[in-house]
Amino acid sequence: MKQTGKTARFLLTAVLIVFTGISLSANGLNLNGLGSKAIAMGGAFIGQADDYSAIFWNPAGLSQMKNPSLSFFATDLIPSGTYKFSMMGVDAKTKSAMYPSGSIAYFKPVNEKLVIGIAAYVPSGTGAKWNGEDLKVFSKNVAYKWESFMAVVTVSPVVAYKISDVFSLGATLNLNYGMMKIKRPGIGQYTEDLSGFAFGATIGALIKPTDRLGIGLTLRTPTKVKFSGTADMASASLYGLSITSDAEREATWPLWLGMGLSFKATDKLTINADAQYTNWKKIDTIGITYDNAVWQASKAHPLLGAAFNNDFVLNWKDAIQWRFGLEYAISEKLAMRAGYYIDPSPSPAETLNVLLPEIAYNVITVGFGYKTDKMRLDFCFETLMGKDQDSPLTGKMPGTHGMNILVPNIAFTFYL
Repeated sequence: MKQTGKTARFLLTAVLIVFTGISLSANGLNLNGLGSKAIAMGGAFIGQADDYSAIFWNPAGLSQMKNPSLSFFATDLIPSGTYKFSMMGVDAKTKSAMYPSGSIAYFKPVNEKLVIGIAAYVPSGTGAKWNGEDLKVFSKNVAYKWESFMAVVTVSPVVAYKISDVFSLGATLNLNYGMMKIKRPGIGQYTEDLSGFAFGATIGALIKPTDRLGIGLTLRTPTKVKFSGTADMASASLYGLSITSDAEREATWPLWLGMGLSFKATDKLTINADAQYTNWKKIDTIGITYDNAVWQASKAHPLLGAAFNNDFVLNWKDAIQWRFGLEYAISEKLAMRAGYYIDPSPSPAETLNVLLPEIAYNVITVGFGYKTDKMRLDFCFETLMGKDQDSPLTGKMPGTHGMNILVPNIAFTFYL
């Protein structure tokens, strides 16, 4: 147990150091998956789940592993966001940037039925970074920083057990470390830097009635993250107020439920389809509570409320992603993959805002895999084509919101 604890702490530290640059997401606060093989097949992987990324898609699939393995996954999100509000002369674009993320995972078969392991990865993240010059009309013609960052890093020990040749179960315990950073105009520049821990679990089942058919079902429990840290208001002293306060937020990563089918149509062709549901309706408001009583009271002040009331009123709705994927084995070593999925936005038009951007996407994925007896290389390129969304004049940020994202990623698995 001591060794497992040390390993978990090491993996968490490694991911925090290397992979906390993640910014933009799709489908609420969630990123669109884990693993180059799975993503290249459109993330339709619950019914197949035959590599390390099963810890995310369906942990029961890990029971298919025959050898100990060490896997590394790296991805880079390259977003291009726009916000236009012609009535105010706003034509804003996100800053050019890349946001790396990834995972590391180790698994070991104990016997023919039992597999154990541990992984560290980034399942969720959202945010944006805008050019303050483009948005200064909202801050008395002064350019401030408009940036946001919200992410969860997860360390998951896992166990998968093959009950029979047909039926397997798997489960993870998810130790989640959440981070939230905000920069926006207030009285001068407003910033906050919060973090917190939370626990959750993932439970999966895999049924393989024949060698050609896989049926998967996965449930990820809700996780409530309590963020705490500090908030600063650079020029609050102009009103005789403290320029800093301790602060807290609470956000729930809601229940996620997925079902998938994997069908091996021929010896070379595999066809997958998934339906993945997220209970985003649970997120109505991500409010902030200031420890400083005057700051807290100022949230309702008729003049200062706009600066101190930094609650995110979202009123999101539940969403279902429909995912489809193909894999064609050109040879025993090389396989080509492609996928498509529909990614609806959980956000109503009235609550759209530039700091937590939510856009509906159509997504195309392509990739390949190459394997030998000792290792496997997987590559994927994902294109998220956002549909411009109009927020009415009665909305939080009226105007037209848009986003497109390019996501190359690569994975290496070494068999030990």
